[in-house]
Amino acid sequence: ADDVVEIHGIRTTSVERAWLDLAALRPCGPRDPLVIAGDARVNRPWADGQRSDPVTTPERLREALRRTGRFKGVRLAREALHLVRVGADSPPETELRLALIEAGLPEPELQVPGDPQDRFARIVDLGYRAWRLALQYDGEHHRSREQQARDARRDGWLQDHGGRSLRLTAETG
Repeated sequence: ADDVVEIHGIRTTSVERAWLDLAALRPCGPRDPLVIAGDARVNRPWADGQRSDPVTTPERLREALRRTGRFKGVRLAREALHLVRVGADSPPETELRLALIEAGLPEPELQVPGDPQDRFARIVDLGYRAWRLALQYDGEHHRSREQQARDARRDGWLQDHGGRSLRLTAETG
């Protein structure tokens, strides 16, 4: 009963149980698709220019995992849940974060304000505050003139405040 929800009058599996079911369907091997799915569900997506509530939380995923007990894929789910983070706005951002970790670098912060004391400071996808380094994954929507102008202003702001910005795209990967 804890895994059933009603959406628009239709009974369906909860988001948390669906995520666990994905773990059961995955063959042994890479956890990244499950981490990507988890990140997408706990992210606070943009809606009308501001962040909205996430579909679920890491805590609710953890509780569903605990409640479910043993099942095919439980080890993969535990391993993936350990890496699920709030803040990745896209699968490539999650993939970049995981690649940095697997390369032996410290885990970057997600959705990092250039200056936490300044509410108007630019926010970057991933960052290392100690190194004053911002990492931006530029997806398809970054090709518009308007978005490129916003990106240039953000990068200029970071440079003016002693930071550096690295921009990555699918072509750089």
